[in-house]
Amino acid sequence: MEYSIHAGGSSKDIYPSSLRLGGSNPQGDHFSFTNYYMELNGQPYFAMCGEFHYSRYPEADWETEIRKMKMSGINIMATYIFWNHHEEIEAEFDWQGNRNLRKFVELCARNGLYVILRVGPFCHGEVRNGGLPDWLFGRSFDVRSNDAGYLHYVRRLYEEIGKQAAGQMFKDGGPVIGIQLENEFNAAAALWELTAKQGDEYLSGGSGGSEHMRLLKQYAEEAGMIAPFYTSTGWGDAPFLEDEVLPLYGGYAYTPWSVTEQSPQQQPTQEYLFVSYHDDVACTGDFAPPYPRTKYPFACCEMGGGMQTWYLSRFQVEPESVAAMSLMKIGGGCNFIGYYMFHGGTNPVGATGYLNESTTPRITYDFQAPIGEFGQIRESNGFLRPLHYFLRQFGARLAPLATVLPEGAESITPENIETLRYAVRTDGKSGFVFINNYQDHVEMGAHDDVCFVIQLTDETIKFPQKQSMSIPKNASILFPFNFALGDLNLRYATAQPVTVMESTSQITYFFRMPEGIDGEFLLDAQGIADIETDTGVVDREENGGYCVSIPHDHSALIRIKQRAGIEVRLYVMTFSEASTLWELETGGATRILFSETPLVGTSTGVELFSAGFNDFSFREYTGGVESVSAWTAASTTCSVEQSQGGMFSSYHVHVPKQELELKLDRIHDHKIVLDFDRDVLEDIEEVILKIDYTGNVGYAFASGQLFHDHFYNGQPWEIGLSRFREVLQQGEIVLETTPLRKGIMSVVADAGMAMEQRFEGEQTAMFHSITAETVYRVALTSVISE
Repeated sequence: MEYSIHAGGSSKDIYPSSLRLGGSNPQGDHFSFTNYYMELNGQPYFAMCGEFHYSRYPEADWETEIRKMKMSGINIMATYIFWNHHEEIEAEFDWQGNRNLRKFVELCARNGLYVILRVGPFCHGEVRNGGLPDWLFGRSFDVRSNDAGYLHYVRRLYEEIGKQAAGQMFKDGGPVIGIQLENEFNAAAALWELTAKQGDEYLSGGSGGSEHMRLLKQYAEEAGMIAPFYTSTGWGDAPFLEDEVLPLYGGYAYTPWSVTEQSPQQQPTQEYLFVSYHDDVACTGDFAPPYPRTKYPFACCEMGGGMQTWYLSRFQVEPESVAAMSLMKIGGGCNFIGYYMFHGGTNPVGATGYLNESTTPRITYDFQAPIGEFGQIRESNGFLRPLHYFLRQFGARLAPLATVLPEGAESITPENIETLRYAVRTDGKSGFVFINNYQDHVEMGAHDDVCFVIQLTDETIKFPQKQSMSIPKNASILFPFNFALGDLNLRYATAQPVTVMESTSQITYFFRMPEGIDGEFLLDAQGIADIETDTGVVDREENGGYCVSIPHDHSALIRIKQRAGIEVRLYVMTFSEASTLWELETGGATRILFSETPLVGTSTGVELFSAGFNDFSFREYTGGVESVSAWTAASTTCSVEQSQGGMFSSYHVHVPKQELELKLDRIHDHKIVLDFDRDVLEDIEEVILKIDYTGNVGYAFASGQLFHDHFYNGQPWEIGLSRFREVLQQGEIVLETTPLRKGIMSVVADAGMAMEQRFEGEQTAMFHSITAETVYRVALTSVISE
């Protein structure tokens, strides 16, 4: 089917924003805003913001996890400062250890990430009371109001945060570029967990309107938290300070707050329908801000990087949902994406009890995020990383482009699986096609024989031309048209640009083919002397151009010899290979590694984290140039073998095998005792228990102390043991699960004394298998070859 869209004359009206925001650092770098995007030193800066809560993660591991986020393409770190994590007892502030805000911010700076501090005072984040300390309950004032009593405590909190963050603001040379004030003000509340039962009493959703937000900004500035920009969440009835605060938005595929006992099934969301967020006359669904949409950039702080299971909502996050969410926001004109969460964590246990919200597990806050609670790199990370690398390399090209929707786009409903969902971002001459075939809580189908006709200002581009194209279900896709490859023009490609690597003799562009879609590249002939490919077919077109076809199940190298200048190469990756690409910046140069084993860059080289395998391999793209540097082991217990073949240097890594032997004692089907040699944990980077069970809630105890838990959702329950070393020294692990019930619970009518309940139906509480997976951490350094 042919899909035609009029994209000519679509240049975006971009001008300096009326936002009174921006700022410079001592090095001369400057942030500013247009009405459409953020700028760094006068150029579009595409923000990729990821949430990670320092107080939900061990301090000793912060830097490693920060590096994982950077390697995932994140360039801005966002973190909540939970009030009750720092002042659980009135007037007793704790900023040490896992609560050391200053150290966390400094580590972000050391690793080249900017920071947004979400200072509350109300945060939510599935934290007890939304982050407000218990001792605020039962006072003469209302919380989240302009009452003097409440504001006294808020001002004191901000002063404490200001002391911890002193010298870390961007104006002082630090990484903090943004301050979020409050959260979901007038839009959401949280349970007072001191009340007798869930749902008995909610704290205020907020009062005082924009004056409250003005006071919070004033207090933040007085406390020294002066940053290039301030933000607040914009959804619901949230007030905002016009021209003083950038409103932020988001969206979730999984909305457990909409699930009740009476309505146990979540309905599909509107988040996977294309809208033009920066168009004053377009239909934008639930996005209806109290200001002209073209006045401020559309920016996000809470795109669902996953979601935490709730007691009444036991979903499994589809990894495709996360990448599709990003694509939808970007296609709709968003130039500032933000994930909640990008990295999961573990709730600390406080002096007054558990610090979670009662709708969620007491300990785990894994969130099924792209990086898990114990540092696991998830499948969604592999989907996102190539998109983030594209935005890092080519975001400045994308940011000024306008969104154009096809006719009828506004009439598509979430349940509609017949109509192809697509949009274009363009200046009328070049741009990108965005395609989404994912919808939460709906079974999508493939769209066959798809062909696009893009009507531009001076020409019409039709593609693909050599083959039919089928859009698979759950796919989210980006295709370029009139995409500049240096001095050459790529008229279109049925593959997404990812990144670029340049040397003195060649420049290589990396492309990702969608799953099941062959790569087709049409290049203008101007400037080209010859084209060849190691896989696929090269056809010379009647108009003098070149069309290169690559099968989707084979990666290929296309070599383009220019009449003048260095050789241009296109390395076209299969979808699965692209998920193993890691981009390193070392010494001002880009290095491209392909590894199924997750890795991070360090000051001296890389660290790899192999889960379950003491032998593994990776490759580095060298472009066929004999490598002047190689990877060698930093430890004598590790061996590295190198081989050269074609465009790659290959490395095989071997480390001594380490295992943790578990002793299992089954007390009941629903209760198991685990024991092991605890000294082994001192020599192993990490051991992750993988628990296959069926039940309602899983509990892990050591000497009677709950140290982890899990709401059953059909996925294995994972526990990283290394952070619980002290707890586990107390004794054996006891795993227990309560029954998962399907049936009816009734009260026995003739019970003589206390109420007696009787269950009729099916109930299961069973541990099926438990395994221990060793995570090997291997450091490699880069050395110059002789």
